[in-house]
Order: sequence, then structure tokens, then C-alpha cells
Amino acid sequence: MREARAWEKFLPPVPPPAFADPWDHAAGPALSVLNPARRIDVPTWAESRKISTASGLQSWRNDFAPYMVEPSQMATSRRYRAVAFCGPARTVKSESLILNTIGQRIECNPRDMLVVCSTQDMAKQFSERKLAPMIRENGKLSAKQLAGRGADNIHEKRFMGNMNLQIRWPVIGYFSQNEYFDVLLTDLDRMTDDIGGEGSAFILALKRVQHAGSQGMVIAESSPGFVVTVDNWTPTTLHEAPPCDGGILPIFNQGTRGSFYWNCPHCGDPFRPTFDRLVYDRKATPGESARSVEMICPGNGCIIGPDRKHELNKAGFWLHETADGQGAVSIDDPDVRDTDIVSYWMEGPAAALQTWQELVRVYEQSLQTFNETGSDKDLKTTVFQDQGRAYLPQIRTVGDALSAETLKALAEPYPMKVAPAETRFITYQVDVQPNRFVVQADAWGAGLERWLIDRFDIHEPPAGVPGAGERSIDPPRYYEDWSALSALLDKAYPVAGSGFALLPRAIVVDLHGAKGTTDHAYHWWRHQRKAGNSGRCYIQRGRGGTERERAVYKVPEKVQGTKKRRRSDLMVIETGTDPLKDEVIMSLTRKEAGPGKYHLPETLPVSVFDEFCAEVRTDQGWRERKSGLRNESLDLSVYGKALAIVLKAERIDWKRPPMWAAPVEKNTYAVKIGAAATVAIETDEVPAPAAVTTQPKRPVAPRRRVRRSSWVG
Repeated sequence: MREARAWEKFLPPVPPPAFADPWDHAAGPALSVLNPARRIDVPTWAESRKISTASGLQSWRNDFAPYMVEPSQMATSRRYRAVAFCGPARTVKSESLILNTIGQRIECNPRDMLVVCSTQDMAKQFSERKLAPMIRENGKLSAKQLAGRGADNIHEKRFMGNMNLQIRWPVIGYFSQNEYFDVLLTDLDRMTDDIGGEGSAFILALKRVQHAGSQGMVIAESSPGFVVTVDNWTPTTLHEAPPCDGGILPIFNQGTRGSFYWNCPHCGDPFRPTFDRLVYDRKATPGESARSVEMICPGNGCIIGPDRKHELNKAGFWLHETADGQGAVSIDDPDVRDTDIVSYWMEGPAAALQTWQELVRVYEQSLQTFNETGSDKDLKTTVFQDQGRAYLPQIRTVGDALSAETLKALAEPYPMKVAPAETRFITYQVDVQPNRFVVQADAWGAGLERWLIDRFDIHEPPAGVPGAGERSIDPPRYYEDWSALSALLDKAYPVAGSGFALLPRAIVVDLHGAKGTTDHAYHWWRHQRKAGNSGRCYIQRGRGGTERERAVYKVPEKVQGTKKRRRSDLMVIETGTDPLKDEVIMSLTRKEAGPGKYHLPETLPVSVFDEFCAEVRTDQGWRERKSGLRNESLDLSVYGKALAIVLKAERIDWKRPPMWAAPVEKNTYAVKIGAAATVAIETDEVPAPAAVTTQPKRPVAPRRRVRRSSWVG
């Protein structure tokens, strides 16, 4: 070691390193934050963007969805602190307002940004399927992305210029403490409207950019997702949107209220291309109807064909409300509505990626489903997603029509205890009261057209049970009294003009009631299962809530008399009472006969009509009009619809129905009225006791293999 040091004096001197040029580093990645922002707006930047298509990488074209140019230009505005865009799906709104804004910021004006998606899963999909491909396909963006640890995660990405991009979801922690220059909210109406009890995502986003002053920007885009809250609402200004409980439309109303206009290619008059301006001939199928669609110019009734849509979009323009709300001007007009939010709303007919034919076809299919089943779920979806409009629930269009007097006026002169000639199957629904069974019989036809054909109470206990002849029936206390329900399986109703009677396809019993009712309902179902009647006997439990599934046949998680959650041998229909009450009321107030119509006979007692009207529809669901009113008719009708759903009657091809829903001559539940009494016939027209000559071929449902619980029921 000492010798090595001695030799050092003979080595040539090492020159010091050259000084670095500071300007080389100022222009490089280390100090790129000092580079001035490129003063180009989002749609101008987008013209340099590459997008992946089926034929390879293509340049972005603003004229593909020209209605998105002005809204995306506002992303760099210093005049407004927020941009709100409401439109249907397939309008390219998330690409234009969210992705293009991100790209423009990365390349031209890097700064901290928060993107909020509706759920954690949607945030992951946005990052992996939309954001990552855009960065990968555009070299200038990928060159800006840092390569260090934590610079390219799913939910966080870092870029030159000290830009940190967060991709998150509606959790209060992401809206607290951190400050951003941009907060982008995508698919706003699918988010919860109250995050952590501190308000909507839009309000919280405004607070996150407040420190940035006029440089801060919140961008929110969505198709509508909240229903109209006022039934008889009419707009008070030119572009006003209907009132909703939350989401994008209330933000639109706070803003400049911009609406997209076309000039009629025939008369030149400007108008808004809304869904209600589409006209078509209603034909045999939704597809045939859709092929006849055209648009009507409201000014002079000019007919505009679907082939003119792209041409009209390219020449279209946005007009915003004036200060008094009665006029429309361009966004740079001094008389534009005074607000710090620039807002836009357009409907489905102008959307670049969906045709008028598709709009009409989906709408007609959804309307057909509603008419046949009473469910407006598909109708609501197409109004929100395809048409880009707020939805008024069909049940609320009934308004004051829901009254006993109206139902009496709609009632029809057909006999009780006789099934109409169109009947395909019969069901019994039973409500359990402390001193009676309340029974309703419904006849069902093709398309689930329904007739109420009988309503009665069982007050007397069956012969041979304890105390028979000395007391009233007592279902909560005496399990033996439930044998009265088993007898219903052998009660048939004659079918008008056929010479046949129909036995009930199934019976459903509510398991709620006084203490003891639920336990006895379970025992009754188990007894019927052992007797081979599990395919004909059902028990149901009602569940409130407007977003409940209508009917689910399932194993209950917790069984009466047990403390722990454990699976059992039971099967229960869980009924979404609120959505099914909507369907029942709509089917009752439909005037025309046909699929989904619910017919009531004129001879029903007045009290039954009153029971149908004992509740009122609110935004939270159905509630009693007044405490103590009886509502058995409404409940029993709901049980019947739930039973039909579980029997998969909504899916029946009525040209090739199952034998239990076949015309009466071929129906497996039909019995021929004859001379020897073996089945009771319920009718006033046929002398009792009625008789049959042949027994029906009753299909026996296959027994389910169930895992027995350790307890004995």
C-alpha cells in the first residue's frame, strides 16, 4: 500500500471536470417546469393525437363529433371555473373532455390533476383501457412520462413538469387536503351524490381547485341518471332542464344552459334536435318501426332524413341562454347568462355513434317490455343513456288517476269465479292475518294479461283441527289451521265457454304476520315439499326499496328461531314490493286490453277498490296514505306478479308455451267438467258440488338436492 502511494507522484495530473452549461439543463427534463405553457386549446391539441381504430392508428378528427369542440375549448378558459356537459352515451364526451384535456395538460401545461371515476373498478378500467393506450399511442405523451419508482401506477402517474395525475373514485379522502389545478369528473351521475356526508363530487371538486384562482378548472361530464322530482314540471326559460335530486342536470341549470342547434336544411330555421322531434310509423316490430324514422323541423314541418345527420352536425352550433332566460346567444355574447359555470346539454339524435334507427328500436323494445311486464327498468335506461334525457317514472304519470273511483270506472262487466276464455293459468295469493287468511285468485293470459276472478277470506278452521266449530281460524297460533291453504290446490275455476276448469298452477303465501306466522309458514312449505308440491307452493317475504330486484327465489340467509346466519333447506321468494307496486298500478290504470293489463270486475266489493289505493307513491317508494288503511288487494296483486316472475312466465313464448300455460284444451292443469265430483269447482254459475270426469296430469317439480342444516325445523 505504501509503495502504491509512492508511485502516485509519477502519474500525470488529472484535469478537473468541465463546467456544465446551465442552459442545456434548463431545456431538459430536470427544469422543464420552467418551460412556458403552450397556448393552444384542447381541440387544437387533439388534432395531433393518434387514436387506435380497427384499421390502425388514425389522427383525431374534431369534425367527427363537432358538437364537442366548443365544450372542450372551454377547458382552458380563464373566465369560467367549471365546464359541465350532459349528453347521452356514444357522444365521445369522455374522449373529448377527459382524455383530450389530460393529453393537452401533459404536453402543453403540466400541473397536478385529479380524475374521478364512478367506482374503484371504473377507475382501474379508465386507467388501463383508455388513459394508458392514449399515452402509449402518442409519442410526445409517452416521452413526457417519468420512469422512476411510482411514476406509472394504475391510480397515479407522474410526468415532466412536476405533474402528478391521480385516477381515483368518490371517497372523501381523495377530496380532502390535496389541492389540484384540474379536477375531472367522468360519468358523474353514476357517483354517490353525497360523499362522506360532505356533499356532491362537483361541490367538493370546486373546493380542491379554489387555490388556483382563474387557472383552476373542474370538468364534469355524464349522461343523466336522476329522475325528475316534479311531476307536472314545465320550463320557465328557453333551455331549463327539469329538476332532479342530483347529478349533472342541476349543474347544467346553474350554468350558461347551452343547447345544440341545427339549421333546417330546407327552410333554414334553427332548432334543437331532440328525441321528441323524431317521428316514425309504429309497425309490427320495433325494427320495422325504426326503419321509418325521420325528424320534423318544428318551424315549418320540414321532413329531415337520417342521412342528413352528419352534415347538420358539422354546421351545428351552441347557443346559451341570455340573462333573462328568454333568448339564446353565443358563448362570447355580452348578454350571455352571468355565471361561472359554462354548461351544455344535448340529446341522442345528434350523438355521433348512435343512429336514429337505433334510438327508436331500443325505445320501442323497452316500451314493449313495459307494456307486457309493467317494469320500466329498460325504459328508464334508454331514456337516460340513449336519449340523454331526464326520466319521469311512469308510475308518477298516473297522478290523481289512482283513486277508487277511477278503478271502479275502469272495472269491467265479467263474472267473478269464472276464468275468461283467454286464461292460460291461475294463481292464488294469500295474506295471513291474525283471524283469517285473505285469498285472491288471478287468471293469467298470454302476455301476462291478468284478471282478478275471486277474492275471499277463510274464517273457519278446517274440520278436525283443535277447537274446530268453537273458534275462528288462528294461523299464528294453530299450525293445523294452515291445512285450509292446502285445500286450495284442489279448487278449480271454470274457463268461460270451454267445458273445462283450471286448477291453480301455484299458490304463494306471505310469511309475515303476528308472532308465530313465519314459523308456521316455514312448516307449511316443508310439508308441501314432502308432498311433492314444492313447484306449486311458495312462501314470500316483501322487501322495500325502489332499487330492489322484483322477485328472487332464494335460500334465506337467516331462519326464524336461529341466532346465527346459516343456510337452510327453505326456499323463499324475496319480493321487491316497491317496483312491483309500480307495475301493478300501471297495469290497473292502463285502459286498453292486452299484454300486462290488469282487469278488475265490476262486482268487486267497494272495500277492495279502496285497498288498491291505500298507499301513495313517493320518491322513496310506497307509503300509507293514512295509518290503519287496509291494503291487502295491492299486496296480494304484488305477490301474484312476483310468483309469475319466479315461474318464468315473463319469458314464455306464447306460440310454444309450456303445457301448464297452454290453451285450456291442452293444459295439464285443466279438468273437464262432468258427472262425478272429484275436484271442487269455484263458480256461481256451475251448481255445486261440481264435478270432473278426468283428473289433470299434474307436473311434479323435480326435488332440489339441498344440504340439510343441523337443526330440525
